[in-house]
Amino acid sequence: MGNLAGLPCDGARSRGVIAAVAVALLVVAVGCAWVLFAPPQLGGQASYVIVNGNSMEPGMHRGDLAIVRPADRYVPGDVVTYRHPDVGHVIHRIIEEKDGRFILKGDHNDFEDSYRPTANDIVGKLWLHIPGAGSLLWHLRSPLWAGLVLFIAFAGVFAGAGASRAAAPVRPGRQRTNGGAPMTPIYRNWQDTLALLLALAIGFAALAWVAFARPGHREVTAEFSYSQRGQFSYEAAAVDARLYDAGKATTGEPVYLRLSDTVAFTFTYEFISPSPAQLTGTYQLVAELGDISGWKRTIPIGEPGSFAGTAFRTDGILRLADLQEQIATLEVQTGVRNDRYTVTIRPKVQVEGDLSGTPFTADFPEAALPMALDRTQLRLDTAKPDAAIAPAATGTVVNRQRVGNAVRILFVSVPVVAARLVGVAGAAVMVACAGALFIAVARRGWSEASDAHALDAVPVRVTGPVAPSDVPVVDVASMEDLERLAARTGGIILREARPGQHVCYVRDGGVVYRFAFDPGEYGTERAA
Repeated sequence: MGNLAGLPCDGARSRGVIAAVAVALLVVAVGCAWVLFAPPQLGGQASYVIVNGNSMEPGMHRGDLAIVRPADRYVPGDVVTYRHPDVGHVIHRIIEEKDGRFILKGDHNDFEDSYRPTANDIVGKLWLHIPGAGSLLWHLRSPLWAGLVLFIAFAGVFAGAGASRAAAPVRPGRQRTNGGAPMTPIYRNWQDTLALLLALAIGFAALAWVAFARPGHREVTAEFSYSQRGQFSYEAAAVDARLYDAGKATTGEPVYLRLSDTVAFTFTYEFISPSPAQLTGTYQLVAELGDISGWKRTIPIGEPGSFAGTAFRTDGILRLADLQEQIATLEVQTGVRNDRYTVTIRPKVQVEGDLSGTPFTADFPEAALPMALDRTQLRLDTAKPDAAIAPAATGTVVNRQRVGNAVRILFVSVPVVAARLVGVAGAAVMVACAGALFIAVARRGWSEASDAHALDAVPVRVTGPVAPSDVPVVDVASMEDLERLAARTGGIILREARPGQHVCYVRDGGVVYRFAFDPGEYGTERAA
């Protein structure tokens, strides 16, 4: 009669719950490892740097592995990796920040790095240092190898989950087929569903933890480039127009003092930037008269003006008699006579406004047209006349902006505020669903939830008597009642089939439950 005993299912149920929780924790652990250690090529934020030199000794040595991650802000003292335009990736320490650029130096070096990167050039801040691991993990620099390792890890997780399910003990009487009374799959495989809900709850909780540990906003360095362009031109009417092709002296040609009394200068200005700009400014065209000793006299040749927008034009008249008068007074008063003087035409531009919402001011010192004046003529005085006539300059406006922070999940960046909300709400919903499932399964009965299909289980046929005389026997009213008892106790339904005997039994502890069929229900017996 030992083969009739209904085996207790509490131990199997406990092992199923433990296995479900273990699989959930393993899935979350692998997911956290992905988030923490996945390289950018696979959607992560961890960059792996193998130290190749002695510039960071004694803290780091050749062959060490440094794992760096992007930071919201980099400050002096941080060890960072940045992209050098000529030598590639460099891992050094920040010693100073100046005008939006960082000055770095190796701990072992007695000189500063020549290249000064911006925040956009920095790959990340040192997060983890593993001595000697760089030599062993050389191949993991390739995204292919890193992806293969993560693939094997995930394959192991799902293989383990499948193995634990396959190895789950089957209680006596449990059928692995889906025959019998219909039952919702979530109840038939409640351990798997519970494991999934717990894994999702832990994942959402981890997301909430990361989101709350990260500030809602961060400061970023934004650089906006711009360029200023100018164009000088001049002309001077001549007493004898036949001496010039245009009938007068024009830009680039000398102006002879005997032929011309005045020179008309024109300067046009243009501000160019890919970013939206709102500008105002002032200007005035002047002529700076000077000599080789450094003496200088500024003579306004145009009216001061202002502009709003990105361009303006100004004109001025230079009277050659005024220059000669200034030179004569200087020579008389000082007794110094020079054969040559300098004349520099400047627009004196001052610009202010905002570039992409960033306030800034700028001038245009590169806008200067150098000329030389002697006893007979005024002419250009530069080896590069084209550059002097069309001056240009570039600049950058640096701004630190406060922007919403984000949590990067694989290939997706989620705002911190949204991540906090999703994490808390998701964890709460998953815990609630897991609790509801646990309560529902408990109310249905553990065996009924897992073995509800046993209601129509096929009895096992045996020959010979089954119930001994010393065991109490209880008759049940129907086969359905006997099947329900088998489902609840986990016992096997045995049917004793002999001529004139069609009796089914289920044992529960020290009691045997029996149901005897009416012989008329079986056509084979009637034929016999």
